[in-house]
Amino acid sequence: MNAKERAVELFNQHIALAASDGRLFRKTVMDQLKTETGCSQAASATHYNNAKKGATPVAGLGREVVVKTPRKSDKVKPFEPEVPDNECYTVVELVKGENNIQVGRTQSFIMQGDASEKFDSKVDTWPNCTWVLIKGLGPLHGESFKLSSGELEIKRYHSAELSL
Repeated sequence: MNAKERAVELFNQHIALAASDGRLFRKTVMDQLKTETGCSQAASATHYNNAKKGATPVAGLGREVVVKTPRKSDKVKPFEPEVPDNECYTVVELVKGENNIQVGRTQSFIMQGDASEKFDSKVDTWPNCTWVLIKGLGPLHGESFKLSSGELEIKRYHSAELSL
């Protein structure tokens, strides 16, 4: 009798142990197969797995069956921002353009407190620039500084170099 056939016999012989302790059942079958046939740990595990595949399923053995979820539809949902544009806050640097005042750097925030702290730190770091804190997204870099409807200027810092 070869190791493969003996593994099936041992599997069926100790099947009552499987219901109470699946790990002990596997260890018992593999250890007994190793001692009787002289095969390695890896070979005994392979023979055990093949015997388990050939037998009827036993409760308590193996991993639990994972129910597959149905596929998601291929429809792409449109992007919806977390916060509407007019409910965020933006720190804007104003620079002199050829004929008008243009927007330099901008940084937007969801919360007014964060934007106000950043405004103060930018004023401290770059005191020679003009800074504006607005409610809304505001214009982008390089555009003329003009607020759209719904946008509101909250505070402004004027530098001596840029007279507005």
